[in-house]
Amino acid sequence: MPPKKLSSLPTKERTLFGRLIQEYESKKHKQGLKTADAILKKFPDHGETLCMKGLLLASVNRREEGIELAKKGVRFDLTSFICWHALGILNRMDKNYEEAIKCYGQALRIEGGGNLNLLRESAFMHLQLRDYPPLVDKRLTLLKMQPHVRSNWVGLAVAHHLAGNHEEAARVLTGYQDVMRDIPKRNYEHSEILLYHASILQEMNEHVKAEQFLEANKARILDTKAYSEILAQSLAKQGKVEEAEKIWRGLIDRNPECKAYFVGLLSVRGIDLESRSDPGKSDEALALFAEIQEKHPRSTAAKRLSLVFARGEEFHKLASAYLRNGLTKGIPSIYSDLKSLYQDDAKREAIEVIAESLRSEWSPKVEEGTDATDPPSSYMWCLYYLAQHYSQQPGKVERALQYINSAISHSPTQPELHMIKARVLKRGGDLQGASFAMSDARLLDGQDRYLNSKAAKYLLRIDEVEEAVKTVGLFTKPDAPDPVSDLNEMQALWYLVEEAESHVRKGETGLALKRLHQVDRVFQEVYDDQLDFHSYCLRKMTMRAYVSTIRFEDDLRSHPQYLRAALDLIRIHLDLFDRPSSSVDGEGDKGGKNGEAAALSEEEKKKLAKKAKKAELRAAAASATGGDKKKSNAADAKASGNNDEEEVPPPLEDKDPMGEELLKKTEADPLGEAEKFLGVLMRMAGRRVETWTAAFEVWYRRNNWVGCLSALNRVKALSADHPDLNEMIVRIKRVDLSNLSQPAKSVVEKGLKGLVEPEEKSLEVVAVEGMQRSPASAEHVLGSAKALFTLRGAEAKRDVLELVLGLTREEVGCSLKTLIKAREFLKNKVKAAEEEIQRFDQEGSKVFPLADVFKRHEELKEYRRVKLEERDGWNVGREEEQE
Repeated sequence: MPPKKLSSLPTKERTLFGRLIQEYESKKHKQGLKTADAILKKFPDHGETLCMKGLLLASVNRREEGIELAKKGVRFDLTSFICWHALGILNRMDKNYEEAIKCYGQALRIEGGGNLNLLRESAFMHLQLRDYPPLVDKRLTLLKMQPHVRSNWVGLAVAHHLAGNHEEAARVLTGYQDVMRDIPKRNYEHSEILLYHASILQEMNEHVKAEQFLEANKARILDTKAYSEILAQSLAKQGKVEEAEKIWRGLIDRNPECKAYFVGLLSVRGIDLESRSDPGKSDEALALFAEIQEKHPRSTAAKRLSLVFARGEEFHKLASAYLRNGLTKGIPSIYSDLKSLYQDDAKREAIEVIAESLRSEWSPKVEEGTDATDPPSSYMWCLYYLAQHYSQQPGKVERALQYINSAISHSPTQPELHMIKARVLKRGGDLQGASFAMSDARLLDGQDRYLNSKAAKYLLRIDEVEEAVKTVGLFTKPDAPDPVSDLNEMQALWYLVEEAESHVRKGETGLALKRLHQVDRVFQEVYDDQLDFHSYCLRKMTMRAYVSTIRFEDDLRSHPQYLRAALDLIRIHLDLFDRPSSSVDGEGDKGGKNGEAAALSEEEKKKLAKKAKKAELRAAAASATGGDKKKSNAADAKASGNNDEEEVPPPLEDKDPMGEELLKKTEADPLGEAEKFLGVLMRMAGRRVETWTAAFEVWYRRNNWVGCLSALNRVKALSADHPDLNEMIVRIKRVDLSNLSQPAKSVVEKGLKGLVEPEEKSLEVVAVEGMQRSPASAEHVLGSAKALFTLRGAEAKRDVLELVLGLTREEVGCSLKTLIKAREFLKNKVKAAEEEIQRFDQEGSKVFPLADVFKRHEELKEYRRVKLEERDGWNVGREEEQE
């Protein structure tokens, strides 16, 4: 018996199918499923009903089952546009936009190409995929079908604009303004379209047309601020200095704290922030700022920008007044505000002199009868500033610590002071002490979520993951399965990345992969969320913000947190490739079930098993509580006759809580998984040198020598003095090309000749020339040590040890970060003996006496015990005060 079409269904079932459509559109999913089952009971092969049931199942969080059912329905009725439309919607819900487009296209062919809903949804899918030519075609078709709908005109203009065809976009908007009549005088949507049109003309560098357009439509543009900004920019580009300056001054009068307006005013006079090296331009800028300050004496922006151009005695005068005002008012962010000036050594030294003089002036006087004109807090905020100032200076961390301890003695209950103490200790390498200091700040203000988050971050940096979870759990939803799941839902990137790196340090590869993949999922969700705005912004006519959002989404994965997570993932994949048995021998996943027997003692195994059992019991209790609550909510909804609660899908179960399945999948092809993230970085972060050093490492293991040469050339172009460049050159020039075909071999040999100049230079010279070219750079010394070890292996061990140990001399001025890298190199690559590592630690601790990395485990354990005792005494003291 052939499957039944809607037209061939009996009258009763046709009525039921119409009701089924209405129930889906009104989101009565449970009722809709019952109606679909009633039809399928008599006609189980009815394709359209099967597809509608698939839609309803997907809406109640049974998406996989719904897609399979819809595919089955399509097979039963290949000529129904309803079936193809339903399958397209399901693919869109599943974020499978390519398949959704195919389904919509098939539905349009069956329907005849005149279905407005299908055309609109297809256009949105093409825009989601940035497939602009078919997007323009769909938008043009919609405009021809409904020329009276203004969103069709604007949609076509946006399509042309995003496709890079600005002239066509402007022409469409001109046609829209000619066609649309009887628009109210004060219409916000029309005002936004006019401003959008002007912005397109500005992007086309048609500044004369933009000016004329704005002047002609001035009465209809309601956003006067945006109007003035675009007009000022267009006038400035035409060289109409006086007119543009007048507008910028009017904008400054309107908002004297907007730095962008000051920058615009300076640009009219041919001055930018890089012109501070030109005395003439600097003097002109200072005179301009002085003039504005006479009119707006409270303008902080004018005062701050003056510091960019001032120099010598003028800078000392202005900076002294600015810093005194900020510290007197107790502005905590004053250091962050002035930090960018530290690029100029003369200005940094001048600020240091000013701050020290203010500290001496405000220090508590011992003589009787001394009157203090400034509030007592000024001295504390000055110490607060100086602590931050010295913590960033090489070799002055201990001095910074003295200042912040003095400030805490002055005002022990100020959370900001303890927070800065934590940062000072962190920069000195004392991560344990930093974590305790940040926890002190949190305990002083238990209702501050920022302090809570910072305390959790510092706990993760000392690998106290469980304590960090408890800490952040104070501010997460109480009904969430666990705090981490709630943070993942809230897209807390900082937490996910920090916890992942903690798991890497602990050898818990599965959990590290899980957290980093959650970061990737967050960015994918942000990208997918724009789908809702394609229709919303066309309705609201917020075109400028919409185009800005689309361009932001295009560069979404260039975000620093994504770059950090992707590089961490690539490093993990490379490590899995280099040590494929890591998850079996206990080196890779010590915290999970993989390799635990090899990594833990019997007593530790029992503790871990007991902890896991407790976690399972807690999860089961939470699940039971959630189930009871759900039943109660459903009962309440039923009693009140409201079925909305019943329609809310339950949260998805985490089928891989420890990341074990993800680890197995990654181990199957670690380089293939690494290349997925590498491809994203090359598209989105191609200007970052880290992207191409990672590309070199991946392609080197792939024996992709052409790719390695390409990556090296990009590294040279971005950073010709990169510390690891010579080591990579040594590695690539020592590869065996005998297995390559003759054409490939010729290409690689030609590329290798261009890496070193002159060509006859030996690899020994290449290995050490970085150190010779930059003798004062510790990073280049370490790079040369790596290159020598790569070139000569164990034979170079003595020379390498001498070079690396030399980094610990105080006169070298090596940073803590570089010393940590050097220690890892000695331990993991050189395989230095324990005595040699201890010697390095002893020398390193002389340069950075606070650093945990150079301390023995017993020292850290004792240090932690002392800190905990201090905390207990502090808590007892607080309880006594409260009593």
